[in-house]
Amino acid sequence: MQITSQLDTEIAKAVEDIYTPDTDDRQRFPSELTIQSNHFDKLVDEISRDIRAPSQAKYAESHRKHLANVLLNLSRSIVTRRWTIFFGDSKTYSKGGLMHSAGFDSRAHTSKILDALVASDTVTKSDVAKYQDNPHGTLYYPNRELREKLFQYGLNATSDTSFEKILIRINTPSRGWGNADLTKVDGYYHMAEINEYAKAQKWDCKEAITRIFRYDPFTSGRFHTEFQNLPARTHKIRQNTLINGEPIKEVGFNANHLRLFLAYNKLNVYGDGTDAYREIASLAKVDRTTVKSFFTAALHCESYEKARSGARVPDTFGIRIMEAFERLYPKAQLFGGEQPFGLVGMQLEGEILQIAMRQLRLSDIFALPIHNAIAVPATDYELAKKAMEEAWQQVMHPFHPTAKSFVG
Repeated sequence: MQITSQLDTEIAKAVEDIYTPDTDDRQRFPSELTIQSNHFDKLVDEISRDIRAPSQAKYAESHRKHLANVLLNLSRSIVTRRWTIFFGDSKTYSKGGLMHSAGFDSRAHTSKILDALVASDTVTKSDVAKYQDNPHGTLYYPNRELREKLFQYGLNATSDTSFEKILIRINTPSRGWGNADLTKVDGYYHMAEINEYAKAQKWDCKEAITRIFRYDPFTSGRFHTEFQNLPARTHKIRQNTLINGEPIKEVGFNANHLRLFLAYNKLNVYGDGTDAYREIASLAKVDRTTVKSFFTAALHCESYEKARSGARVPDTFGIRIMEAFERLYPKAQLFGGEQPFGLVGMQLEGEILQIAMRQLRLSDIFALPIHNAIAVPATDYELAKKAMEEAWQQVMHPFHPTAKSFVG
């Protein structure tokens, strides 16, 4: 009898799933991916014959390179349960364009390959793209037959070129930041140090660790890496992967954005401090999950109504949650500031992770960021927990010296 690892079991579920991912929020940009695998090379040759590659050697070689990259990006779609966006605008294939930066320098080759895969019913195509500022983006997700052939390469493919690119990005640059040299930004060297260390490590979906800001290098600076997109709920893929060949454990904060908001406003968590949501849920007589959903939305909204709607919380529950919160924290103003606290919270969160990851690196412990948490080899859990707690205190002490985090 063959024993199948838990990771293989979870990926098999993703392969066999009859439902495609949600096109609204399960999307990824392509990357320039490579893999050392004779089996994958044979698969590329097999599919290339079906698509009828160009006969001239120089065009055939470029066509094959594009096909391999398309297939590896589709393999990433499988293990991350996300549609991949491919762009049709010819400008994106020029130097500096999004497709070119992902290893695609020929619109003709890419379009021919994708059209052939769709025509053969190998891939599903959807014109619903989240990024409406670029109307030429189209979503693709492999169908069952191709998923069975490709899934094994999705975790092992790497993006070596990503480590040579700019390691921070500003999504919507404010005035003065549109053409700024981001490598000159204060603190950029921290990202360079993190990635120089990361290049020598081994983990699934290996790509550079970047930091993404909203308007400037002081707003909403969250860490990002493809690893964090691996499913961890419906398909427990992420927690069953390895770092440097060892099982991992995730180290995260309890109700971190709410704790950051309270500390920023010089307030302590009510009660014993182990769960910032529990006391509110108990007083409001609303389940903890609903309370968490409400505050996850509220800290990114300007008004109660937007928060309630965004969290899809019934008004009756929303009112009770707000009344409980105001009783416990009468001095806190959840709404009415110049901007939602969420942007500030993500910036603080990024600073905390950066300090914790640096501290662990000095002890030769590699940590991967996952939103407001990190993944480390399970044997390093206690050291990682301590590093996270100390980093939180270091960042938040200037705002409120007695504020405390809770790491689980």
